Amino acid sequence: MAYTLGNAMIYTGDEFIEKGYVTVEDEKITDVGRMDFFHNRMDRDLNGKLVMPAWVNAHTHVYSTLATGMSVEFHPMTFTEILRQLWWKLDKSLGAEEIEISAMVAAANFIHNGVATIFDHHSSPNHIKGSLDILKKAMVDLAGMRGVFCFETSDRDGFQMNALEENADFYEKNKDSTHSSGMIGLHASFTLSDETLERTSEICDGKIPIHVHVAEGIEDELDSINNHNARIIERFDRYNLLIENSIYAHCIHVNDEEIRLISKKNGFIAVNPQSNMNNAVGIPDLYRFKKNGAKVALGNDGFGFSPAFDLRLLALSQKHLNEDPLAFSSSSLKDTVNASYELAINHLGEKFGKIKPGFAADLSVIDYAPATPITFKNFYDHLFFGITETPINSLYIAGKPVMIDGEIKTFDEREIRKTSRRIADKLWKKM
Repeated sequence: MAYTLGNAMIYTGDEFIEKGYVTVEDEKITDVGRMDFFHNRMDRDLNGKLVMPAWVNAHTHVYSTLATGMSVEFHPMTFTEILRQLWWKLDKSLGAEEIEISAMVAAANFIHNGVATIFDHHSSPNHIKGSLDILKKAMVDLAGMRGVFCFETSDRDGFQMNALEENADFYEKNKDSTHSSGMIGLHASFTLSDETLERTSEICDGKIPIHVHVAEGIEDELDSINNHNARIIERFDRYNLLIENSIYAHCIHVNDEEIRLISKKNGFIAVNPQSNMNNAVGIPDLYRFKKNGAKVALGNDGFGFSPAFDLRLLALSQKHLNEDPLAFSSSSLKDTVNASYELAINHLGEKFGKIKPGFAADLSVIDYAPATPITFKNFYDHLFFGITETPINSLYIAGKPVMIDGEIKTFDEREIRKTSRRIADKLWKKM
């Protein structure tokens, strides 16, 4: 299938075209340029809307969609108590039905926010086998997104070899796909025994990247120092788990040496500013990450679904943290976005992040009508101050029209939300 979108502002990643077109064939972009030079048939007139590459979310928890509005006994004094009183109660209650519906609701929310690719970190300790297939079938096969999935291996309820097997099996089945892939999921150092890390290392064999929470709360780092005589990243390095293209989520309380180790081993730090502030665990220090050479991608940790809003909050948080209005520039925003694309490229073997021939046709169409001049030079300033507040009109993933004029085309969103309310009500009563 080939088609052309025309009469659009286009941010290609390399230039800004004030009035242009983009042609797609099958899953790839085949042509892009100015309307002045276009003489073929235009299949959709975008009437001045903005087209830009679709977003990548580098760390999320799809199952968190079922927690919206949920009431549980909740009086935490530490981050670990937040996990025990809320999230570990929720994930133990998840079965196949809850996993599937949470994936569909998350897909709807991501699609409405222009997200094409996610890196999900899943947990359902009482329904492990086949859980990643459920997520993939819902979000990739049905909804039309791209996803890199893993299961959260943890020793909080004893050694779970079946969790590691779920990760390894899913990775093996999907390692050659440009739409889905897997990683080895680990919860966090303070819930992982040396035995589990040793077995994980054997399975990874230095080849399969890990996706793990690192020093989100200070107690994670203190546990590693006090019980294992090493900081978290040093402990993982002992077991040869600092594998290229691994994701280290949060990294709030790491030191400079840990950051340098991540950088040296070509890993990615996934920052999640909204979630961090909500949990009162601190703010990631991107200046230190950058100073020590780390690649920093953007996630949401299951809190909110808009990367544009996350980027704005990320910038504001850095200015607040450093008490400096110049602490985070529009070029810093661009670096974070590009690192997220690079992460997706490395895992899915497809070219993302630019609107150029040969790149994946993952395109976001935005109802942005700038009131001031917009150019390539000031595009990220427009993103920070204006585009963040503008609705996504349409989303194309691998060339497929997943959403057009605000309506999802790959599934019945209204019916999904109706079903989700029923399942969530039953889940909450069970908890």
